[in-house]
Amino acid sequence: MLDMRRARRRGAILFDLYETLLPDRPQEQRDEVSRRMAAALGVAPEPFAALFRGTTSARMRGEFGTLAETIRTLAYRLGGEPTEQAVRFAEVTRLRFCRELLWPPAATLAVLDRLRALGHPLGLVSNCSTETVTLWRGQPLASRFDVAAFSCLLGAVKPDPVIFLKVCGDLGVAPEDCVFVGDGWGGELNAAAALGMRVIRTVEYTDGDPGWTGETVRRLGDVPGLLAA
Repeated sequence: MLDMRRARRRGAILFDLYETLLPDRPQEQRDEVSRRMAAALGVAPEPFAALFRGTTSARMRGEFGTLAETIRTLAYRLGGEPTEQAVRFAEVTRLRFCRELLWPPAATLAVLDRLRALGHPLGLVSNCSTETVTLWRGQPLASRFDVAAFSCLLGAVKPDPVIFLKVCGDLGVAPEDCVFVGDGWGGELNAAAALGMRVIRTVEYTDGDPGWTGETVRRLGDVPGLLAA
C-alpha cells in the first residue's frame, strides 16, 4: 500500500516507459512481427504492417478494444475473415514480441530500486496499446511502481494532462510536487512542465525532443544524483 506521508515527504517521480526505461525496437523489426501476424490471418503482409503502424495513435487510445479485437478489426479492413484460431496465433505472436520488449535492463531496475530506497514514490505514465497492460503485472518493472497509468485505458495520450493528473491523483500529490522523467516524444516534457512538474529529459535510448533546453541526463542512472544535487 502506498504511504501518502512518504509521497509528500520525498516527492514523487513519474516516468515514461518506452525509450525512457526501456529501449524500443527498430521499425523494421516491428513490421516483421506484423507481417507474421498477417500471414496467419490470411491478409497481405505489407498492407497489414502499414495499417498496424498507421493505427498506432488509435491503438494507444484504446479505440479498438482488446488485442484480439484490434487484430480482427484490422484484418477485416483488408478484406480478411480470420478464424478464431488465426486471431489467437496472431495475438500470441504480437504478445511474444511485446513481452521481450517489456523486459527491462538490469540498470533500469537498479535505478528504480535506488529511488525507492531513498523514499520516492514512483508512478508510470505510458502511451501504450493494450498489449502492455496485458503483460504488465508479470513484468519486473510492475513491482517497482506504486501506480501506473496507461493511455489505452484512459483514452488519452500524452501530452494530454489527463494521464499525468491520473497518476498524481492516485499518488495523492500535487503536480508541482512531482518530477517527470522522459525522453520527450510527443511533447510530454512541455506538458509535464506546464503542470508545474520538475522535468528531466533522458537521452539514453533516444532524444524525443531535441529542442528541450531544460535539465537533461545522458543516462537514466544519472537521475538519482541529479535529484540529490
